[in-house]
Amino acid sequence: MNLSLLRAQLELLGPHIVSVALCASRLLPVAFLCPLLGGQGTPTTVRLSLVLSLSLFLHLVAGVGLPVPMETPVTLVALVIKELVYGTSVGLIAALPFDAARMGGRFIDLFRGTSAEASLPLVGTRESATGDALYQLLVSLVVTGGVFPVVLSGLLRGFGVVGLGTFVPSETAALYVVTLAGGAIATGLAVGAPVAAAVMMVDCLVGMASRAAPQMNLRELGTPLRVLGGGALVWLGVGVLSERLLSGVAGVEGALRLLGDMAR
Repeated sequence: MNLSLLRAQLELLGPHIVSVALCASRLLPVAFLCPLLGGQGTPTTVRLSLVLSLSLFLHLVAGVGLPVPMETPVTLVALVIKELVYGTSVGLIAALPFDAARMGGRFIDLFRGTSAEASLPLVGTRESATGDALYQLLVSLVVTGGVFPVVLSGLLRGFGVVGLGTFVPSETAALYVVTLAGGAIATGLAVGAPVAAAVMMVDCLVGMASRAAPQMNLRELGTPLRVLGGGALVWLGVGVLSERLLSGVAGVEGALRLLGDMAR
């Protein structure tokens, strides 16, 4: 009697468990890729707890579920793989503006000749100082500003656009993600281009001055001028850089909506 009752309860809860598992399969790559849902700096237990909480909310409150019942375990595995693939695409798009900030900072430090590894060799980190600063600055601006609810709603509304198990992999969607990745790289280069130009100008002026007055030995001033001048230019232009990066975060919702239209 108890076994039959337990089997009946499991059969009753089976569709709910499957729906929550599929929601978690889509959200899991997003939580590991996008810093707004955890990112790489958050402990794994926190990310998994957030994914489980959002999955339960989507199924129990928002009513997200499979339109048809599950028939075989093979079908379940195939649907989990599809949700993981689509979730990876969504996570990449949501994380691209933050990756652009990090790439721009690394590009700046490449020309300035300074990084966290060079400034703090005992720490052992290989992250550039400006790249990490712009990345953390963008995350804090998004979380404390009005952009975070827009991005989060775009991530969750994707379940209404592309239902569980309805994702169709297509070449158009893949090319769209690649195009957005190229745009993020272009944004990172545009963020670091003014500092790179200023540093190259400093090198040019120091070289011309050293050639005109070789007895003064001005070459030793090149490195401190690059470091200090580039840092001052970043400090003065941090507002413009933040607006450029925030505009990329604000466009994530539209990019996710277009990706959903291509993937269903």
